[in-house]
Amino acid sequence: MAIVDANLVMDMPKSLCAFGGLDAVTHALEAYVSVLASEFSDGQALQALKLLKENLPTSYHEGSRNPVARERVHSAATIAGIAFANAFLGVCHSMAHKLGSQFHIPH
Repeated sequence: MAIVDANLVMDMPKSLCAFGGLDAVTHALEAYVSVLASEFSDGQALQALKLLKENLPTSYHEGSRNPVARERVHSAATIAGIAFANAFLGVCHSMAHKLGSQFHIPH
């Protein structure tokens, strides 16, 4: 179960928006290129990438002054998560956990 409520991310700092947004991009890309990708996961991954391309820069720069962009980035991250749950992730994601822990980089 997940609570997907964009109100929870309206006031997050720019740095968290950037880290979370780029993490969502990698989730979508990894799902799309996964050897276990399917027509279903590909559609979700591509939609997530489209939403992120269109809304992540605005969400970063305008923050809570543009709640629509914030909500769309939040939705895109969720869609990317659904895509990788169906296609699984690769070594990039595994390395991100280890490197993030070692160098204190948010993931």
